[in-house]
Amino acid sequence: MMSSKKKTTKSEKKSYRNLLIVESPSKAKTINKYLGSDYKVMATVGHVIDLPKNKLGVDLENEYEPLFETIYGKGKILKDLKKSIPKDGSVFLAMDPDREGEAIAWHVANELKLENAKRVSFHEITKTAIEEAIANPTVVNINLVDAQKARRVLDRLVGYKLSELIWKKIWYGLSAGRVQSVALRLIVEKEEEREAFLSEEYWDVSVKLKEDNGKILTAKLSKKEGKKYVPKSKDEVEDFEAKMGDSKFRVKDVVKRDVKKHAYPPFTTSTMQQSAYNALGYTSKKTMGLAQILYQAGYITYMRTDSVFLSGKAVEEIRYLVSSRFGKEYVPEKPNYYKNKSKNAQEAHEAIRPTDFNLDIKLVQKDLGVAAAKLYEMIWKRTVSSQMAEKRVQVLTVSLVPRQPSSPEYIFTMGGEITMFDGFRKVLGTKELEDDLQEISQITKGDELEKVEFVNEQKFTLPPARYTEASLIKKLEELGIGRPSTYSTIISTIQGRGYVEREARSLFPTDVGRIVTNFLRNSFDRLMDYAYTAKVEDELDGIALGKKKYVPVIDREYKMLQEGINIAQESVKKEDVVILGESEEKCPECGSGTVIRVGRYGKFLSCNRFPECKGMKDLEGKEDTLDYNKYFKPEECPLCKSKLVLKNGKYGKFWACEKYPTCKGLVPLLLNEKCPECGHHLVERKGKWGRSFTGCSNYPNCKYIKKVKKSKAKKDSES
Repeated sequence: MMSSKKKTTKSEKKSYRNLLIVESPSKAKTINKYLGSDYKVMATVGHVIDLPKNKLGVDLENEYEPLFETIYGKGKILKDLKKSIPKDGSVFLAMDPDREGEAIAWHVANELKLENAKRVSFHEITKTAIEEAIANPTVVNINLVDAQKARRVLDRLVGYKLSELIWKKIWYGLSAGRVQSVALRLIVEKEEEREAFLSEEYWDVSVKLKEDNGKILTAKLSKKEGKKYVPKSKDEVEDFEAKMGDSKFRVKDVVKRDVKKHAYPPFTTSTMQQSAYNALGYTSKKTMGLAQILYQAGYITYMRTDSVFLSGKAVEEIRYLVSSRFGKEYVPEKPNYYKNKSKNAQEAHEAIRPTDFNLDIKLVQKDLGVAAAKLYEMIWKRTVSSQMAEKRVQVLTVSLVPRQPSSPEYIFTMGGEITMFDGFRKVLGTKELEDDLQEISQITKGDELEKVEFVNEQKFTLPPARYTEASLIKKLEELGIGRPSTYSTIISTIQGRGYVEREARSLFPTDVGRIVTNFLRNSFDRLMDYAYTAKVEDELDGIALGKKKYVPVIDREYKMLQEGINIAQESVKKEDVVILGESEEKCPECGSGTVIRVGRYGKFLSCNRFPECKGMKDLEGKEDTLDYNKYFKPEECPLCKSKLVLKNGKYGKFWACEKYPTCKGLVPLLLNEKCPECGHHLVERKGKWGRSFTGCSNYPNCKYIKKVKKSKAKKDSES
């Protein structure tokens, strides 16, 4: 019996004439909707080659040539791409319009041995943009490729070589990076600034006043003899009140000012991350992930940009939308123009904006979910409002003095603003607190108001606020450190390494983060300098623009790095690196002074005569949070019989000898339950895929695993 399956011929397999390659399957799916049967769209799924994971991967003797290799799992993708190359058609390389995208295009062309591949780029995934890009192909920009190569190689050299040194001088497993370490320094120095801060007393003084109609108004003490004044003590307040005398206050002056407030520019990568964090509570990582999804779905333009430029077509569409939806008065006479802050921003690249301003946000939500829809709405509002008229307000300030003249003269003020025209705020909304000034708008110069009472509140100056993700990104951008597209990775890295922790929204350094920063500041001051790091970014930009060459830039940086490493190797002692500061306690062994050191498992006191004296005291052991009904408490160290203390490690709590680092005895956190097969304690573990289970602590000698009975409710939910 013959098979019913029809054999597919070679010509039928390749019915298309053109192959278009992108880096993302989602992007490929969207583009595929706009291209006909003449095109096949395939994805590389990111980079196809990269530096090796477990070695330097840079040929130091051959002009710092990167030793790229095929990324694990990408061999099959490259093989499939090669098979899909049309014999008589064209291959289009449609990776993202930035250095990373250009590098992927270059590597794909080399791996597939494409001699006549066409480079196409577009900043939005729409039918018009794609067709226009295909109609106007270019070639791979080798300057951009070299710039990406330079960044990758420089980051590898610094990260690999410095991390290697840190392993020797602190402990294994720590890392450093060209940009991540400088970002960490910002957080550490902010914490040092907070610790050095001395709080000062001050007083808020205001007076409650009554109008003839019985209305109560409040004015705040603001000036003394025409200069800004804030009382510093209760004595000052009492002295001032004693001088007031008369119970009436006279209006000295009424000032009305018309103020125009301009719209904000459309989003760049940096400002989008900041606004999403402040308004939506999204981390930079989450924001960039959602923006990537929105872009690949065709809803917004490319999300990695430092340009505030909007195309003429986009501006025209916005102005028409604003006029028809809100009225002609909301459209400025001329389009709003914004100057790029970044000196290397490319005008050809647009700001982040919607591709269709009339798109119903409900469609975005249905397609991509609530989180993506909220980000899209924020981008839409910011873009549309950027091309709207100014907000006009009237600012009113009323100055009052005691009716009975005093020496010195004390001035009280009250006021606020009234919105005359909401302008761009019609779309953007407002969080501004606008006082209702109807009561004071009728007040005129010379009016008198009766004093009801003084209200005094003691306060104290606060230390500078810690960085949030938003404020850290803003600071990095101000200093020219890193690039907006890298901020998310930087922040994730320093948290993932255990250098920084989060408290509410604030970022603060851990002890390990401080130790690493102190070491790098002391030994690599040039590398950790903010201005110098920004200068290196400019050099990388220079390579991208064809003004700088790859080899001289890398050669200079590497030689300076290696010189610093050589000096640190000889001059820095490990025992001096891990010192956080001095302690007032005496050494329990010899009575000398002590210092606070940081070990792999936390802080401890150590004799300042170490290694001559090895006296120490643990500072981290805390048992009060452990449930001893569930967990077993071991009596002594298995190596030296000393007391054990509870520690927090990378993989959770464990017991460690109190004499660490002299003794490195360890006991895992055991359950108060014995193995039914061998009698050893059971222990909580995690499997290969992150799933928790309870097994015998005597593994691999005993392979007992406790079976967990599923509740009926859980079974029902899974079915």
